Amino acid sequence: MLDAQQIIFSHRVYAAQGRSYQQLWIWSADAGTLIQISHAERDHRNPTCDSDGRHILFDGEDNELKTTRWRLDRTTGAEEPIKARGITVNLAREATSSSVPMECDPGTARVSRDGLRVVCAVKGTDILIADVRTLHDIARVPFGQHYSTGGPYARWPMQSLWSPDGRTLLVGNYGENGGSTTGELDYFLLDLTTTTWTRAFTAVDALWVTPTLIVYVTPRALSPLPSGRTHSVWTAHLAAFDTVAHRARPITYGLSNDLSPAVCLP
Repeated sequence: MLDAQQIIFSHRVYAAQGRSYQQLWIWSADAGTLIQISHAERDHRNPTCDSDGRHILFDGEDNELKTTRWRLDRTTGAEEPIKARGITVNLAREATSSSVPMECDPGTARVSRDGLRVVCAVKGTDILIADVRTLHDIARVPFGQHYSTGGPYARWPMQSLWSPDGRTLLVGNYGENGGSTTGELDYFLLDLTTTTWTRAFTAVDALWVTPTLIVYVTPRALSPLPSGRTHSVWTAHLAAFDTVAHRARPITYGLSNDLSPAVCLP
């Protein structure tokens, strides 16, 4: 059984020779350990935990690039297809149409974990927090942040994540150095008590684990393969951000590629 501070993610270690695959790994926030739990010669992506706590569901991609949903038994290591199409995992709690204020930018509404509030972007410039039941405004906070060059961020449908205790938002805006090949966001913390913003990090994916811990995937970069090989590979790493100390630390490193972190609940 996994505890609430263990993160499952897809991790690929590139080999100097031959093919490598995205495998499933678990990082324990308490112990700081990394454990590989899958070994089959296929890519393992978009992991989630089955409700029984024993199995991991994931998208498996074979050498013919066909994607299907699979189940991994954490006790035996056995993998079996479950005759379902692969999925795109989004663990943020999306709002239903009945709980979205009319002003919200499409696709940006997210419900708080207690189900009482909804947050969304408005016109790509403001963050709106509203009551889920009445849809009345609770707060509206201008983004108002600037690039390192001093210029304002362009209007963009900002993406928000609620902290587990509902006191803070993690808001992602289109990255200053973003592009079509990286898709990175610049993330900021919004304190809902003081309505103040704090720059956090730049990432391609983020997961709020506990009130003081955010796990994220760093921006992708092209890295050369060793042993004189002429081509490069995309690399990205898992990192942990402390919301109290406002400090990040690496979880993985080296010639590897990380994707889609997820928390497995007890």
